[in-house]
Amino acid sequence: MGKAKNFGVLKKGSIGMIRFIAGKLQSSLPLSKTIREGHFVVIATEGPEPKRFVIKLDHLNNPEFLKLLKQAEEEFGFYREGAIELPCRPDELQRILGI
Repeated sequence: MGKAKNFGVLKKGSIGMIRFIAGKLQSSLPLSKTIREGHFVVIATEGPEPKRFVIKLDHLNNPEFLKLLKQAEEEFGFYREGAIELPCRPDELQRILGI
């Protein structure tokens, strides 16, 4: 839980926050030939069936998406292998990302 407090100290939209999240993404995701550079994988876990999304790092500037990442860290932690699980429905994530 101590790690979540460090995340909360970073200012929303700050370079420090983006570097922190990018570092967590790089360290927690295995390298894969199917994921293009500048992208990462998340899974929207709520609803009847989880859905996988490959999204651009540019979305780390979206305040609503950053809220989801914060919730994911608090609920699931960033210390897992593979995709980041987000506590939202797939349609909610699509709305937030504009896809």
